[in-house]
Amino acid sequence: MCSSMSDGAAAAVLVAGDHPAAESHPKVTVRASALASGYAHVHDDDESIVTLCARRAYEEAGIGPADVDVAEVHDAMAPGELLYYEQLGFCEAGEAGALLDSGATEIGGRLPVNPSGGLCSRGHPVGATGLAQIAELVWQLRGEADERQVGTPQIALAQNSGGWLEGDPAAVAIHVLERASTWH
Repeated sequence: MCSSMSDGAAAAVLVAGDHPAAESHPKVTVRASALASGYAHVHDDDESIVTLCARRAYEEAGIGPADVDVAEVHDAMAPGELLYYEQLGFCEAGEAGALLDSGATEIGGRLPVNPSGGLCSRGHPVGATGLAQIAELVWQLRGEADERQVGTPQIALAQNSGGWLEGDPAAVAIHVLERASTWH
């Protein structure tokens, strides 16, 4: 089960906190933004580039995986979401199936993952995929996701990957967003 390659577009508008346009919307801030390039694994037990990139994002944001309230992950193929549960630290290695079966990753669960439906529901417009994830998470943090709303999340994580290098993504981007504690 793979998402179809498709055309699409997404956009994000970032403004400084003191910009007049920032007054008209609930604020969402970027707590962390980590990017990484894949590498040639020397040992079989080398960590995935996703795990290394996630660690950087968590450190920069001053949080851990348990602090994430909602996530959008790159699920271009059905098993991708399960692999990323483990690589992002949402569960231990080998426990992704149990996490899924527990209902924790559903919209009403403790860690909703891909409430948008992910790439299998919208297709994979390669250049727009990452920004579509960001848009979904901003809507979630602002409480504007309609029937997909996951409650009142405070911290959101977007993980996007591309290419392939020796069994690992060739490029990874992980962003941590936060709902401002006071909304105008």
